[in-house]
Order: sequence, then structure tokens, then C-alpha cells
Amino acid sequence: MEPESEFSRITIVGVGLIGGSFGLATKNFFPEVTVAGVDYSEVIKKALRRDALDEGYEPGDLSVAVEDSDLVVLATPIEEIISILEVLPETLKSGGIVVDLGSTKRKICSAGWNLFEDSPGSFVGGHPMTGAEIRGIGAAQPLLFENSVFVLVTPDGEKTPAAAKLDRFVRGLGAEPSYMKPEQHDAIVAKVSHLPQLIAVSLMKLVGEEDRPEDFLSLAGGGFRDMTRIADSPFEIWDDIFATNGDFVRKEVEGFLTELGETLGRLNGDEMEDVFRHSSQLRENLPKSNKGLSNSTFKVAVMVPDRTGALAELTTALGENGINIRDLELQKVREDYGGTFQVYFDSREAAEEANRVILNKGFESRVMD
Repeated sequence: MEPESEFSRITIVGVGLIGGSFGLATKNFFPEVTVAGVDYSEVIKKALRRDALDEGYEPGDLSVAVEDSDLVVLATPIEEIISILEVLPETLKSGGIVVDLGSTKRKICSAGWNLFEDSPGSFVGGHPMTGAEIRGIGAAQPLLFENSVFVLVTPDGEKTPAAAKLDRFVRGLGAEPSYMKPEQHDAIVAKVSHLPQLIAVSLMKLVGEEDRPEDFLSLAGGGFRDMTRIADSPFEIWDDIFATNGDFVRKEVEGFLTELGETLGRLNGDEMEDVFRHSSQLRENLPKSNKGLSNSTFKVAVMVPDRTGALAELTTALGENGINIRDLELQKVREDYGGTFQVYFDSREAAEEANRVILNKGFESRVMD
């Protein structure tokens, strides 16, 4: 049986892609929890229509929104998170917990722990390692955290009483908690997230500087598309990231340029085969399905409700639309709710078309990266 939430009221500040998805996931898996949101009126209206929130407040009513909350989730840009943290210790109720969802942790956590040092509430850093190129509440959906790593950041990288409560809650949303120190988190994401973003942007810029970039793009295959997919990410997010993690990002870019130069030096030598082989072997360690499916598969996560014939309805709809399922895997069963499945396809195009069909049939689903 799924555990009940230890939080009876949650307030989410910033109801965009991540904050809105947090609200949708909470209402799906912990429907007894009251979810309030703080954002501009047009965003709040959309979030209420999507049932991501029970209550909505504008930024000027922040104190009213959070005063009775057991958990406050900060899902705004990084500098806004720090500004909001400054007013929360005075308004948060005793025993309340604040978690941010910012992409870098050193500056946020330093501010949070200092501000909450003498507060009856607690601050925990957080970073769900998931997202999408499309922003806003319109792109939010309850499966965003399914099978993703949810980093919880504490001073020693160890579980604290407040983090333990968050641990149990995010597991209920489908995520897997992982504990880190702020410096450890920022160093890792600089290499595996921030550096790839700059590579993708630079590669697109390189092609765009050609006299006829359309000639190059017309020949771009799946490899180019996969490598540059994240170039669509909005700069507003990355501006804050570079401002708060620029030292680690610079170090990783310099290291990459050195590595690229060394690889270039092996271009016509016998060592290049070893480089390819080692990289291929290392990539096998990337997290993937327990069934060990090929990395070339593309998957869609789907919530299948607990009703007779629901799974057959799903697979029939895909078959009627000529979409071939490569494999189907049950990920998780939630009592009185149903199950979460991962459906595998041979191409991203097939996965995206399947996701469209599945959503049109009334199921909750998302294409998994």
C-alpha cells in the first residue's frame, strides 16, 4: 500500500514546468494533500484548470500562502529563490520544511542554511534531475519525476530529519532520492549537464555560420539531432546557472577542450580504436531499464488506471494507429491507482507519435529522455 503523505499542505512557489509537475504529481499520488501555488494570475488560472493546484495566490500574497504549509517548494529561477528565502523564516510555521528545486546548489544552500539557522523550520536543497525543453505550466505533467533521480542536498551529504521526510515524499512521486553536498552536486552537473548544453549550442552555432546552413541541416541524421536537442533550452534558465556555477563550468569546458585536442592527436593512430571501445563500454553504465534493452530504444512512461481493460485499450489504440511496440515493462504498482508502464519504441518519432495517441485516449504519459 502506498504511504500517506507526511505533509498535509504544500505550497509551490513558481508554477511552471517543474513546479506545475510537482503539483500534478502530488495531486495524482497524494490526493489528500492540499496544494497551493504562488505565481502570476494567468499562470495560476492555467494551473487551477489543470488541477495542479487547489488554491492559487499572487506573489504579493506569499506570506498568506505559506503560513500554514508543512512543505514549501521553491521552483523559480535561482536568484528569485534566494530572494524568497529571505522572507520565509519569519512566516514558516514550526516544523515546516522548505526545499528549492534550483539547478545549482552552492549559493542557494549557503543562503538557505544561514537564514534558517535560528528558525523553527528547516531548509533542504533539492534538484530533480528531469525536465523538458518546453517551459511553462502547459508542459507540466505528473510523470515528470517518474524513475528520475531527485538530489537532496544537505551540509554533510547525509540524511537529516527534514530530508528524511522529503525522501519518503519524493519516492511517492516516483523519484529516487540521492544525497549530496552542494559542492559535489555543482561539480557533477557542470560536467554531465552544463558542459553538454554548451557543446550543443556551440555545435548549432558552428553549423549556423556556414554560408548555407540549410544544406548541412538537411543531411543531419539522428546523431546530430540527439546531440543538439538541448540547444532548444531557453537562455533565461542558463543565465542563472552560469552566474552561480561559472567556475565549475569553465573548468569542465577547459578540460573538454584538452580532451578533444588529445583525441584529435590520435585521429590517425592505433589508439583511436581504444578510445572508441572504452567510451562505448563506459556508456553501458548509464542508467537504463532493468530489462537491459538497447540504448537505441525510446520509451514513453504511461499511467494505466486500475480498471478492467485499461491496458488493452492502450495497446489497441497504438495498434490502430500503426505504431509498433517494441517492448512493454511494468515499473510500479500503486494500490487503488493502477500501474506505471514504460512502453518502448524503435525511434523517437514513434515514441512522440505514441505519446500523442496515448494522451488523446485520456492516459497520463510522457516521452522519457
